[in-house]
Amino acid sequence: MSSHSQLKYGYSPQEIRSICENEINKLKSHLDSISKLSDQTCSFKSIVLEIEKRTTEFDNKINPIVFLKYVSPQPQVREAADYCENLVQQLFVEIFSREDLFKKLTAARDKKESLVQIESKLFEEYLILFKRNGLELSPEVRQRFIDKKKRLVSIESEFANRLVNEDNTFEVTSEQLKGLPQSYIDSLDKTPSGKFKLTMSYPHYYPCMQNAENSDLRKEYEFRFNNRGGDSNRLLLEEAISLRNELAQMLGYATHAEFVLERRMAKTPRQVREFLESLVQKLKPKAQAELKALQNEKSVNLKTDKSQVNSWDWRYYENIIRKTQYSVDPQTIKEYFPLEIVIKGMFDIYQELLGVKFIEDTQAEVWHESVKKYKIEKNNSLVSFFYMDLFPREGKYGHAAAFTMLKGFENEKGEYQLPVSAIVANFSPPTPQNPSLLPHSEVETLFHEFGHIMHQTLTRAKYATFSGTSVKTDFVEAPSQMLENWVWNKKTLQKLSGHFSDPNRKLPDELVDKMIKAKLLNVGLNTLRQLAFGLIDLDYHSLDTVDSTEIYSKRMNEIMLIPIQDGTQPQASFGHLMGGYDSGYYGYMWSKVFAQDMFTRFESEGLLNTETGKDYLEWILKPGGEKEPMDLITGFLKREPSNEAFLKSLGL
Repeated sequence: MSSHSQLKYGYSPQEIRSICENEINKLKSHLDSISKLSDQTCSFKSIVLEIEKRTTEFDNKINPIVFLKYVSPQPQVREAADYCENLVQQLFVEIFSREDLFKKLTAARDKKESLVQIESKLFEEYLILFKRNGLELSPEVRQRFIDKKKRLVSIESEFANRLVNEDNTFEVTSEQLKGLPQSYIDSLDKTPSGKFKLTMSYPHYYPCMQNAENSDLRKEYEFRFNNRGGDSNRLLLEEAISLRNELAQMLGYATHAEFVLERRMAKTPRQVREFLESLVQKLKPKAQAELKALQNEKSVNLKTDKSQVNSWDWRYYENIIRKTQYSVDPQTIKEYFPLEIVIKGMFDIYQELLGVKFIEDTQAEVWHESVKKYKIEKNNSLVSFFYMDLFPREGKYGHAAAFTMLKGFENEKGEYQLPVSAIVANFSPPTPQNPSLLPHSEVETLFHEFGHIMHQTLTRAKYATFSGTSVKTDFVEAPSQMLENWVWNKKTLQKLSGHFSDPNRKLPDELVDKMIKAKLLNVGLNTLRQLAFGLIDLDYHSLDTVDSTEIYSKRMNEIMLIPIQDGTQPQASFGHLMGGYDSGYYGYMWSKVFAQDMFTRFESEGLLNTETGKDYLEWILKPGGEKEPMDLITGFLKREPSNEAFLKSLGL
């Protein structure tokens, strides 16, 4: 095992800029040397391995610095890290468009060396990467391609920045907050005039949409929330969509979706569309019945005959049904999930299942005082590290995610570079009155994201290119989605829960039974919402130019059956579509098919069965992207996968 130097975070903006520029120059100069090798000396080792080694060294130096863009409490540091991220993304557009490097790769390929499977796979990855960056285009077309690609990188970054720096707040009276629990109201900042301040953060928005009795407040809040990013971001998204399709066509593909999907499990847009549309058909009748129940609930509530359920209503009435018909009150359940107890229980489960040990590193340097760092040991030897940054702050990344900071790989001496990752989330912070209490949905989110952390930190992939979650994007969610099942099981919920007033008071069994019953509440509508997102994404990336609001509105109306509020543009804050999940949003549903199927093994062999956990580690987590997802799934299941468990999980 290679030693791990403590990562540092106390950089000044100037240091960040200077380290970034130096590392870029260093990498360029290494690649220049590679490009000058004579064709006779070109081989897998001198070209492919050398590019892999140099780009990996660069990534592992730069990633922890770029990461500060998403988490640093200092605006100037975030700005400098953003500047660095931009330079790095532009640099990689240039690197993989370099004809001199591509020529050396092809010279090495022409040697026809006999390579082991993993070496051939790495070689193939690089050849494809260069080809997909325009290396088979004529020089003048290639230059246009590079320019467009660089423009795309900069607008993707601008879109993300506008969301991170969004500081839209509005003031409400205590009267308007009727229906919300006191603990929520206590957590809000007050204005000098005694009003309360609502921000666009998840811990403010979702509880308000579920509990606020005041329909006008919900409507206004939704209007503001679904206009984050505004016209500027909508225009950036539309420009990105046009650029992506142009770039795909320059490479000979009909659309961006076709270009992207060629390298995924799904292979073609047609297969994705059929997958999504067949699920829409199966779920429509269920969703129509659910919508009727929401309409009835609203009619009774407002004492009117005919009630349309609006986009700012459905969460509220769903919550009422959950409380009245299923006797499940999310606020009561929350009391059983203080964050500290959930983390301890989660650690116990993962440690038992995967045969590892998490130890807090209290001496570590961190970027904010609320952040904690842990070491992971297996059989008494150190295997990796992770950080936990769980509460919202101004300027911090607004969702929940797992960031890779250092990728694991085997160095020339055969030692393993220890991976480092960070889980970033936005749970309600503790207040002087209350500890941080998680709704059950956030317990599920935490469990899910921690599954990604395990994938990233327990990897033993030989090359960084295949490390951890570097798998096909329509498989990347499956390992984590599978682990969500643990938060729906009586035995494991005993470990995860403990009332904040008395930690020995576990979540009562009868409440768990009710929660499990309520799990399928509105599963039709909620799944159709996800399917609508998948189809919106596919529609966007199958056209040359789009009116993104019109497509969004049309799809939500016909698929989720609840129209979006007039004057809103939710796509302007849909970060997934702008960065990383373009033509890939369907992957959340696609990977769930495999997640639920993989879970069947734990279901029959035991959720804490260490032998099954060991198989899971060997087959799914350790290899990363070294093998095709289908081979990993089949290896773990010891049979071909099926969609039976997935359909059952949707109540079909």
